[in-house]
Amino acid sequence: MPVIEWFAYAGPNRRSDRKVVEVTLKFGPADQNAFPKSSNEIKRLLVEAGILTEVEHFPGETLPGERMAWYASLLMQTALLFQQKAGHRVSFTSVSVCAGKQLCIALVEHQHIDVGMTAVKLAIELLTGKRRLLAEPFRMFREFALQRRLPVETEAIIHAAAERDIPCIQLEQNPYKREDFSDLTGGASIRNNGLLMLGHGKFQRVLEGTFPLDGPEFLKDLLRDRDRRRALLDQLEIPVAQPGTAAGVPAAQFHLVVVNGEVTTLTGPPHVAPPCLDDVHTTYVKYALDINREVGLAPVAVSISSEDIKISPQGPGDGVIDFVLAPKLESYTAKQAGGVPGGVQTSANAIVEWLFPGRCTARLPIIAVTGTNGKTTTTRMINHVMTFAGRRPGMVCTDGVFIDGEVVEEGDACMDVGHFKVLTSKEVDIAVLETHHAGIMSRGFAFQWCDIAICLNVSEDHLGVGNVDTVEDMAAVKQALPERARHAAILNADDPFCMAMLKAVKAEKVCLVSMELPFAELAVRAAGRKACFCVLEPVDSKEWLVIHDDGKRLPVTPVDGIPATFNGMARFNVSNAMHTAVACYLAGVDVNSLGQALQCFTSGYDTTPGRMNEFDDLPFRLIMDFAHNPDGFRNVAEFVDRQSVNGRKMVVFAGTGDRTDETLEKMSAELAGHFDFYFCKEHLRLEDANERKRRPVAKVMQKGLLDAGVPESRTVVLMHGEEVIFSIFDACHPGDLLIMLLGHVEKHLLAGYISKYIRQGT
Repeated sequence: MPVIEWFAYAGPNRRSDRKVVEVTLKFGPADQNAFPKSSNEIKRLLVEAGILTEVEHFPGETLPGERMAWYASLLMQTALLFQQKAGHRVSFTSVSVCAGKQLCIALVEHQHIDVGMTAVKLAIELLTGKRRLLAEPFRMFREFALQRRLPVETEAIIHAAAERDIPCIQLEQNPYKREDFSDLTGGASIRNNGLLMLGHGKFQRVLEGTFPLDGPEFLKDLLRDRDRRRALLDQLEIPVAQPGTAAGVPAAQFHLVVVNGEVTTLTGPPHVAPPCLDDVHTTYVKYALDINREVGLAPVAVSISSEDIKISPQGPGDGVIDFVLAPKLESYTAKQAGGVPGGVQTSANAIVEWLFPGRCTARLPIIAVTGTNGKTTTTRMINHVMTFAGRRPGMVCTDGVFIDGEVVEEGDACMDVGHFKVLTSKEVDIAVLETHHAGIMSRGFAFQWCDIAICLNVSEDHLGVGNVDTVEDMAAVKQALPERARHAAILNADDPFCMAMLKAVKAEKVCLVSMELPFAELAVRAAGRKACFCVLEPVDSKEWLVIHDDGKRLPVTPVDGIPATFNGMARFNVSNAMHTAVACYLAGVDVNSLGQALQCFTSGYDTTPGRMNEFDDLPFRLIMDFAHNPDGFRNVAEFVDRQSVNGRKMVVFAGTGDRTDETLEKMSAELAGHFDFYFCKEHLRLEDANERKRRPVAKVMQKGLLDAGVPESRTVVLMHGEEVIFSIFDACHPGDLLIMLLGHVEKHLLAGYISKYIRQGT
């Protein structure tokens, strides 16, 4: 039996623009002959359960010949069928075999994350032989899925918004819950599963079904109160149809759906040929348009009674019966098999045009940042520059969610859940979003595309999880972000993994950033592409950050004028500043403001907690950083080599238990030879660590030092906690430089430790 794992993306993702469940199948030699041998075996069970009939074709697509791909495709088509039979309009599956790994990645589309996951689970139970009797499990699944099915009109509105490139967020689906928006809904439900937000930030509009929840209050009054609707008809001098008939001829009912001053659909009595809109007398059309105008052009269905709708009203039985706000569009259009009825789509298109007339803006500009190291610093730098330039940024980073400079949520939020908090805020005018690999791998994106994407670097870190076993695998994950850049993709030309992404980037412009290569060489590498560049060049005998764009040479600032670079000695922050500069330049910040902003960005704890924070209150020099992988440790070691120190160079470092011994030893080996003494300590108290990290690693990291030639007498293994930190401080003398490479927990505690240590007069 193959090993099968699966999870669902909540939005667009590295595999597809659609929401999909990703299934990983790992095959062994015995799985080549496992059940089922034939797709007919599965079809027979589906027919026996009443899910299929004998005459229905299954599977819907031809199965591949190779056994592993055959099995995966049959599994995905079965999960797709379950959803379709429960009323979910899904159509996409995909299968990719990973060469040489006996591994297969398969995808199946879902409309609702829980339904997609449950459909895959049921399909797995069927294909692995765990479940042969399907009738009752499928009945329960279908009932579950029907409760979560999108209304037809909501599906049509989502499609219309996508055609207009307007972002759409489903507010009753993961990561949201309906109760999160009770201030808008008032706790009542107009259309189950129909709650949508169209547009970002201050441009957003919120619909439930076809009703504008953010519209004027009088619309809600009209929605609930027929007497108020009757009063409006009287005010407009529109005759209300009286019960009864004229001349013994029964009056018929007709329904006109009107949106944005346009009649979009017309339906008549059942079992009668549908009327033609051109045949409707202009008086009835005027009634409908007058009502639509009075409700602010919001969607409305006007019910009319008439003996003959082709002529003007003739008697008391002719006129408007009532009108419905929040019309259920499917009720006012001819039924059709499969797909969204044309009349529903026409009305949905008109609704989107009403909410966003012409080509008005619906999106926030988005700058998204990924990479192995430097993401948070670069994100914070961009946020700082944007604020300096008069913008109101919303920022997400590993420290939390920040709206216009104020923290609204603390903790790592660098995936879609945190990104949505910025994209739905009315207080911001640009989004600056740190985007880490875990979010890309497990959740997908909160946006279909971003304006500017940055990939800073790719190096060894977080490997061995989710079939990401090599740096090349990780580069493929991170590449998913610059692939979604529309205006510009910014790549580190000094990193071969970033440069390899160039051919996959489809943005209007690429920007190559290099501390090592001259502009002319970068221009050759970007030949054939619309491009700009950020390099280091001498200006008046100083090293300057310079942008080259469209024939213009734009000096931004001397490198040693950026405090976060420690006079240019923290080269990794020079690189971060360069990526920041070109991103903000491409986002419209003028070069003068850009230079001034970088010159007042510091690496203080308040600005970038845990990133090259220097503390001045001790008799020795202390710098704390969050370096946590081999490349980060190497960057710190190179920085220390550039420092002039009267005393000793000392380092405190920790690793986490979810890293392999090989990686931990590589990390400590990067420090070997650069310091006079090494404090190898535990990252956390083991009882406080999560299960993946719950193992001691300080001795493993000490071994990396010893293997690299550091004498054991210049190392010590320590545990975790305040007293350990105090003992390290006690070991330092005036003139020493102490580098502390701490984890998430201790980086927030260090300032308190220092204050207490000083108060105690130790």
